Amino acid sequence: MAISIKKIVSIGLGGLMLGTTLSSGVFAVKQVGDVDSFVSDIVSGNNSNIDIIVGSNSVASDVVSAANIAAKIGSLSFLEQNDESASATLSIASKSKSEEFNLIGSGVTDSLFAVSADDDYLSIITNADFHSSTNLDATGYVSLEDLGNLMEISDTDPSSWFTGSDNDVSAEFLFLRLKSDAANWKVNSDEMSYMALLLDENLGVPGGLKCMSPGRNIVYLGEEWTLMGMNADADKVSMGKEVYRGTLKEGKSYFVNGYEIKIDSIITDSTNYKVSAKILKDGTVVKSAYDTAPLNLISNGIGIRFQKVYESIDSNAAYADVVIVNNVKGMELGSEVIPDYEIYSVLYTGGTFQYTDDFVKGQKNMGLALKYVGDDLTGLGSDDTVEIANYANFLFDDEGKSATTLSVFFEMNEEKEVSIIQNQKAKVLNVEVIADKISVESEQSTILNAPVVKLDTETSMESSENPVILVGGPVVNSITKELADTGLIAINDDSLATLSVVSETANGNDVLVVAGGDRIATTEAANALIAVI
Repeated sequence: MAISIKKIVSIGLGGLMLGTTLSSGVFAVKQVGDVDSFVSDIVSGNNSNIDIIVGSNSVASDVVSAANIAAKIGSLSFLEQNDESASATLSIASKSKSEEFNLIGSGVTDSLFAVSADDDYLSIITNADFHSSTNLDATGYVSLEDLGNLMEISDTDPSSWFTGSDNDVSAEFLFLRLKSDAANWKVNSDEMSYMALLLDENLGVPGGLKCMSPGRNIVYLGEEWTLMGMNADADKVSMGKEVYRGTLKEGKSYFVNGYEIKIDSIITDSTNYKVSAKILKDGTVVKSAYDTAPLNLISNGIGIRFQKVYESIDSNAAYADVVIVNNVKGMELGSEVIPDYEIYSVLYTGGTFQYTDDFVKGQKNMGLALKYVGDDLTGLGSDDTVEIANYANFLFDDEGKSATTLSVFFEMNEEKEVSIIQNQKAKVLNVEVIADKISVESEQSTILNAPVVKLDTETSMESSENPVILVGGPVVNSITKELADTGLIAINDDSLATLSVVSETANGNDVLVVAGGDRIATTEAANALIAVI
C-alpha cells in the first residue's frame, strides 16, 4: 500500500502546522552520514523534488510514516479565508491491492468475494451470513483478506459515552458476488456492496457487531465521520466532521465557520436537565433548541450534539458534554447517494445480514451499506474492471494471456480532498492529520506539491532523478535491502532507530534511509526526521 499527501496547505512557514499524531520531545535516533545537510537541502530546495519510497510489503505503520514525512516536506499548499475562519484543503492519495484468486480450475460458479480493512474481520464470515434479500447469499465464499486502503477507525467513542466500547472499531468491507457467464463472468445488479460496520475488534464479525448511535464515529468512504442523527420519521442518517469534542459551560460559545454556537442556559427541576442553545450568524439567531439531552442542534452545515447535561457539585455552574461538527450531510435511506448506489442501514438479525431503509426505535443498526443498483455487468473477463461505489475496483488479469490463469483481486487508487479548520482532526484513507495552527497572512494562496510516496516495486535508485528517502528496513523495502547487501548501510533486526545518508547512490543523488530493527524503531526514526524538517 502506498499513501501520499499531494497537496498540503499553508501560507509561508507559519501558515499551517500539521500534527500527524506525533509525539514531541527528544528522539533517541542514530545518525549516520550528513543527515543535517540532506535535511537542509530538502527545506531550502523544491519540496516536491524528493522521491519517498516504501516497501510494497511494509506494515501499515511504515506506510503512515512515509505519508507523514511527505506531509511535513510539503507542508505548504493552499489556504483560503472563509468569513472569520481559515481553512486548509489537503489532497491525500493512496493505493493498495488485495490477495489474488485464480478463477481457472477453481470450480467457482457463484461465489461472494470479500475484502476488509483487516483480514481478521473476515475470518468468521461465510456466505450463510447473508440473507437472501441482500442478494449476496452466494453458494461459495472467497476472502481476499485485507485491502490496505480500506479504512478503520480505532476509537468510535472518544468521549466514552457508551458502555463497553473500549475495543470498538469501525471498518470498511467490500462484497462482490461473481457468477459464471458462459465462458465469461458477471456481476448482477444488487449483488455488490460497500459496508461500513461497527464491531469489537477482538470478537470480529458477526459476533462482535455493535450498534450505531448518534455521537459515535464511523468510517464512510475513506473518511471519519461523527454520527449526528438517525431520524425514524424521515429515515435519514445525518453525520458531520468533528471539530470539537469536550465540555461547554453554560453561557459560553463556540465559533465555527463564521457561526456562533451558544449555550444560553441549563435548567433543572432537580431530576431532569434542559438545555437552551442557539446558532447565531452575525448576532442573529439562525436556529435554536430547548429540550432535555441528548439533543441535536443543526443548521447551515454545522451542528452540536448535547449528549449529557449536568451541574457542578456546588450547583454554581452547569455544563454540557458535546460534540460539534461541520460539513453536516443527511442521507435518506434507500436513496441513490452516488450514481448506481443506494444507501441502507445494515442489520444483523436472525443470524444474517440484512438491509433496511427504515429506522425503527429499538432496532440494532450495525452500520451503513451502499448497494449496487446499476445494470447487470456481463461478459466480464481478462483486463476488465468492475468499479465499486466510485471508491475501489475488482479486476480481472490473465497475466499475459495465460491459458491457466485468470486472477481476480480488489484494488484501490484513491485520492481525496479534505478541508480542516484550526485544531480540527481529520482521518482520511488511514492518514490522520491535525491542523495545530492555521494563520492567514494574506488572501494570496500558495500551492506547492508534496512528494508522492512510491512503492519499491514501482521505481529504482537507477531511475530516480531526485534525492531519495527510503522508509523501512531491508526486510520490507527491497531498495533498502540493495544498500544493505552491498554494505552501504548496516541495519538489522537489532538496529536502533536510524537515519543514514548514503551519498550519490541514486543515479548520482543522495539517499536517506529511515529505518530500524522493527516497526517501532522505524516509526521512531521517521518521527525524528519529521521533527527536524
